Amino acid sequence: MSKKPLKSFSTSLFNGIRWIRNLPRAFFTVNLSHNTGKKLFSLLLAILFWVYVMDQVDPEISKVFENVPIQLINLQELDQNNLKIMNQHDYFVNVEVSGRRNNVINLNSSSIYLWADMRGVKKGTNTISINKTINSEAVMINTIFPSDIVLQVDQIVSLPKPVKVVLNGEYATSIYQETMHVSPDEIKVTGPENIVNTVAYLGGTINISNLTSDMTKDISLVPYNYDGEIVNGVTLDNNYSNVSLKLGKNKTVELKAIVEGEPMEGYQVVAYKTIPESVLIQGDVDKINAINVISPEKIILKGDENASYIIEKDLTLPEGIKRATDDGPIQVEIEIEALQTKEFTFAAKDLPIVNLQENFVTNLAESEQMVTVKVRGIESIIKTLSKSDIHLYLNFSNVDKPGAYKLKVIVSDQDSFNNIVVDPVYIDVDIVDQSESSSNATNGSSSNPTASGNKGTTDTN
Repeated sequence: MSKKPLKSFSTSLFNGIRWIRNLPRAFFTVNLSHNTGKKLFSLLLAILFWVYVMDQVDPEISKVFENVPIQLINLQELDQNNLKIMNQHDYFVNVEVSGRRNNVINLNSSSIYLWADMRGVKKGTNTISINKTINSEAVMINTIFPSDIVLQVDQIVSLPKPVKVVLNGEYATSIYQETMHVSPDEIKVTGPENIVNTVAYLGGTINISNLTSDMTKDISLVPYNYDGEIVNGVTLDNNYSNVSLKLGKNKTVELKAIVEGEPMEGYQVVAYKTIPESVLIQGDVDKINAINVISPEKIILKGDENASYIIEKDLTLPEGIKRATDDGPIQVEIEIEALQTKEFTFAAKDLPIVNLQENFVTNLAESEQMVTVKVRGIESIIKTLSKSDIHLYLNFSNVDKPGAYKLKVIVSDQDSFNNIVVDPVYIDVDIVDQSESSSNATNGSSSNPTASGNKGTTDTN
């Protein structure tokens, strides 16, 4: 008695499901022109029955979840082994699940947990299987595609790389770089081995435009490859280097020889000069700016020199200063000539008179006095010297009344000669005031016909 209703229900359920399957076909073949009411009623019952079956029977279905994330676990294993995943990013796969309809429909991708274990990963290409679990007892994971992920793993290394400083611009005129010190000049670069190996140097720049003094500056560094391109994906132990620039300056300065002592008696040093007359030096900027003249080693005459000669001397330079080019010792040319004496005689009456008052006359026209001039100098000058090169005169500027005077014979160009001797030094002259008596003035004019001419002399040397 108890089994019959159950069998009857099962049979009815089976028949109902079969009828539902045939429902679409029956719908298109039904003839609505006969028994329309019954047919519509049957259709309604069929739909209600289908809803009931789907809700109560709950058939099994499948579903694909796209872009389900994969978690990488035990990443600390990579750090401990100095490994790094190259171009690491988020990883996603598609997951197909199956189960009862209601369970599958109510499921979302957050209920699916996928992970890849990094333990055992080595340098190179690694294929890692994807592990899976799902937060549902009624739904199972059928397929994961792809079923694994491929990781490129590289060894982390630290290698020293040189620091390279690039100078932008130009130094100021005559300024040059004497030294450049970079500290540190090598810095360790850390990263995947393949990337670190591409780093050629660590570059930084300094602007030296119009720089005229020493400079110390910290510069930031960037890793570059052998083509001069920036390398990414590495770290530096120190991102800065200290650069110290010590500058020098070029300057052309006059060379001036120093000669002490005297040559052999009867000879004289006429001149001396250096060959070359100037020299290009270089060194510390402040020291160079303070130098205008430099000298070779001092030359001391021994007292036996009687001819011109050339001697080589090393250049004496302050500490920190040097010649820009190594041209050897400096030559000093010393000109030495013999001393000679030449004598000239002048008549006192022929000496020019200057600054004589108009009413005064002299007795020089009647004078028999002679003046001897001895000139001593170097041979090259004395041998061409003539009497016309000697200019003597008498200056009456201090004569303010008649009388007898001794006037000094003056050589107008005495500084032109090394040694000149005048004998006698003084000339006796009588002065008469011609305005005191007409007879004296007449006698003075007739007895001294040259006086009036001498009074007009204007040579004031």
